[in-house]
Amino acid sequence: MGQTASILASFLFTFIPDQLFAQLPTVDADLTGRIFLVTGSNTGLGLAVAIHLARLKPARLVLGVRDLAKGAEAKKEIIAQTQFAGTIDVWELDMTKFESVKSFAKKTNSTLARLDGAIINAGIANPAQWYMTSDGWERTLQVNAIATGLLSVLLLPLLQVTTKLPPPPDALQTPPHLTITGSAGTPNYGPISRTKDPNILQTLNDKSKWVEPDRYFVTKLFDLYLAREIGTLPQAEGVVVNVVDPGLCLSDIGRDENLKGVALYLFHKLGWPVSKGALNLLYGVLTPTPSGSFITSCEIRQPPSWTRSKDAFKVQRKVWDEMVEVWRGVSPDIDELVRR
Repeated sequence: MGQTASILASFLFTFIPDQLFAQLPTVDADLTGRIFLVTGSNTGLGLAVAIHLARLKPARLVLGVRDLAKGAEAKKEIIAQTQFAGTIDVWELDMTKFESVKSFAKKTNSTLARLDGAIINAGIANPAQWYMTSDGWERTLQVNAIATGLLSVLLLPLLQVTTKLPPPPDALQTPPHLTITGSAGTPNYGPISRTKDPNILQTLNDKSKWVEPDRYFVTKLFDLYLAREIGTLPQAEGVVVNVVDPGLCLSDIGRDENLKGVALYLFHKLGWPVSKGALNLLYGVLTPTPSGSFITSCEIRQPPSWTRSKDAFKVQRKVWDEMVEVWRGVSPDIDELVRR
C-alpha cells in the first residue's frame, strides 16, 4: 500500500473509529512506594496523567514544568482532585534549552532514590512562524525530538538502578518505564525520502526547506524512532521503553494552531477530554509492553508497514546517529549511555 493510501485507510478505518468509539480502560493499581515523573505537567495531558497517577497513591510525583508558578498551581489542582498525601515536587524544565534539560536530568538522578516511570510528555504543535531556540535549532524540532531524546537517555541511569531495587511490598509489580508521548499521525506523515540528505536534522533546521504543516508529525515520527533505538541500548536493559499516542485531545498542544472552519469543527467533534487521552499514557507507563512498542487506544499496535521497512529503519538509524552527535555537544555522559 502506498503512503497516500495508507494515510487515507488509517484515517477512515482506525483514527475515526478510535475517536468515536474507543472505550479506554481505567487502571486500578497500587503504586505505594513508587516514584513517577511527568514532563509538561502543569497543563493538558501532562497534568491529567499526573492526576491519574496521584489517585493510585505513589510515594512521590515529580512535575517537570517550564513555568514554576504554573507548576505550583498544577500541584494544588492535583491535591484538590485526589487528596494526594505523598510528595509532589515541581522542578523547572525548559525543553528549548539543552542546559535546562541536562540540569533537570542531573537533579533527578542525584535526588531521587528510584524512578519507576518517566512520562516524557512536554511538546509543542506547529508554530505559527519559524522560531529558533538559543541552542540554534528550530523550536518544534528541538522540543519534540532532540531534547526529548536527550532527556530520555539522561534518565536511563536512574531507571536502570531501579531495575535492581526490590519492589515495594504489596504494590504493582512492574519494571520501570520510559514512556514518550507520540501521535497517531506519526506513521503516516513522516519522511522516509530523506535518506539522501547529508544531514537530516540540518535539513529540517533550514528555514528555506521548512514545510510547516508537516513539522509536528515529522518530530513525532522521530519519537517513535527514539523509542525503538533507546529500547535496544544495554543501558535500557530491564526498562520498558514505549511511545504512546494519546489520541486527538482538546489539550493545550493546539495553542499554536489557528484552526478554522471544518478543521475546527472536527477538532471539537472528535477530540477527547484530556482526562480520557491521558489514560493512554497511564496504560503506557504501567503496562509491561515490549520495548519500542507503539500504543494507541490502550493497545499495542503495529504502525503501518512502511514504517517497518528497510528504508524506514535506515532513516531511523541515521536520525539517531545525528541526534547522538548533537547530544555529545551537550553532555559528556552521552557516549557511555548510548554505547552498544
